[in-house]
Amino acid sequence: YQAPMEPHGLIAHWQGDRLTVWEPSQWLDGMARTYAEWFGVPFENVRLVSPFIGGGFGSKAFAYGYGAVAAMAAKMLGRPVKLVVTRPQTFTAYGGRAATRQTVALGANAEGRIQSIVHRGVNETSVDGMWVEPLGSVTSIMYATPNFSSRQNVVRVNTVVPGALRAPGENPSAFGIESAIDELAYEVGIDPLEIRLRNYAEQDPEAKKPWSTRQLREAFAAGAEAFGWSKRSPEPRSMRDGNQLIGWG
Repeated sequence: YQAPMEPHGLIAHWQGDRLTVWEPSQWLDGMARTYAEWFGVPFENVRLVSPFIGGGFGSKAFAYGYGAVAAMAAKMLGRPVKLVVTRPQTFTAYGGRAATRQTVALGANAEGRIQSIVHRGVNETSVDGMWVEPLGSVTSIMYATPNFSSRQNVVRVNTVVPGALRAPGENPSAFGIESAIDELAYEVGIDPLEIRLRNYAEQDPEAKKPWSTRQLREAFAAGAEAFGWSKRSPEPRSMRDGNQLIGWG
């Protein structure tokens, strides 16, 4: 959940049918358009001023209900209105990462080469809003496979509408497929890094076109060398620092 040190807040001021909002923003154009739609004024009548953002992590990319409240109060009172979200309200005034449930099934041969990927997932949203966490976004492009299937459902629950949190979709999707790849490596007895290299996608698996840029193979090599991957023991629970078990993956 995003809880930046710098709280969410704004000052709203109307001059006739023109609205000026001083508010930290990660998406000036989008937030200004939202205010324009809320109050039925032309987009060019909304000015959003955001010289500083502070911490946002995705939570300051959209206009939220508290902004509408401040702007409405300013319009009714005929004077600028300042609103600051309290620390407890950071957990209810906007949404964090949507909870997900994922199932990934991999089919591979004895050499660890993936023959099929099946990804099923579900994410939560609120009863009065919609948020889709694209759970197949990373799964569909990471590894070369002749057979791929992805399906996702969204379930409404009694919660705040989820929102953007540090790369929406990519993190949950990567967690699902990479966890499955680690389990596959263990089952077939192949080093987790080696199995990723064997299934490296030399081109976009969906579009069947070359990447414009992709240095993942080089990143694997640099990372492995930097922290001594070759010295890692593949046996679970075999690496210790005194009484502490060491995970290295």
